[in-house]
Amino acid sequence: MPGAKPQRSTPPRRRTRDSERTRAAILQAAREVFIRGDYHQASLSDIAHRAGVTQSLIHHHFLSKKGLYISAMRAFLAELDEDLKDIVQPSVLDPEDGAAFITSAVRGYFRFLAGNEQCVRLYRILDLSLHNDPELLAGLVELDENGREMSSLHLIRAALDRLVLMKKAGQLREGIEPLTLLTTILCTVEHWFTSSRRLNHRLSQAGQTGAQAGTQAGVEGDDFLRTIIDIFIRGALTTEQGPATREPSASTEEPQ
Repeated sequence: MPGAKPQRSTPPRRRTRDSERTRAAILQAAREVFIRGDYHQASLSDIAHRAGVTQSLIHHHFLSKKGLYISAMRAFLAELDEDLKDIVQPSVLDPEDGAAFITSAVRGYFRFLAGNEQCVRLYRILDLSLHNDPELLAGLVELDENGREMSSLHLIRAALDRLVLMKKAGQLREGIEPLTLLTTILCTVEHWFTSSRRLNHRLSQAGQTGAQAGTQAGVEGDDFLRTIIDIFIRGALTTEQGPATREPSASTEEPQ
């Protein structure tokens, strides 16, 4: 029409910034919803409402609910990655092995989880979601946004390599395999943060009426840590390895 003003198009740079902000808002909302419970209980409409967008924008950026879930969980794991590296890497790269290495590795991972309550909650949710939908596991490869392996994967591999070398050097008892030992260490430490409060409550009730009546109400984190380190060292290493050469402070926090 004559005299009509030409419509101005949005500059490409601004469109890119708007798209990035929208994507970030969706990821943040998805994290808040997904971390409340199982993947299948989460609602895309709830996520869209929290992010202030339409569901069609979620599909535009992430294609599907599963794609959004994987992206949100990977982004969360990437945030935790640097903290894990700072706390655990010194333990894994320490030149000492045998009892000192196991002691340092167990304490390092315990310290990381003690300082990251949201990580413990994330692990609970991931376990539940992966149990109900094993296909989700395929998408949770530990890669950053540029496709590079995250530090956590390097640390796990480095710890396993150390245990393999200890096995070859005859420092692990017959029948103790490196991968099984590392898995047992990680699962044991994580179990404290996911289950200790519930189990301490039940055990304290049992102690009030059983043979241990009148004993302490529950086990503290430091006592748990000392006990499992002693069990791992005495049960996994050959007798000539001896006790741990150093016992750094556990620096535990309120158990989950």
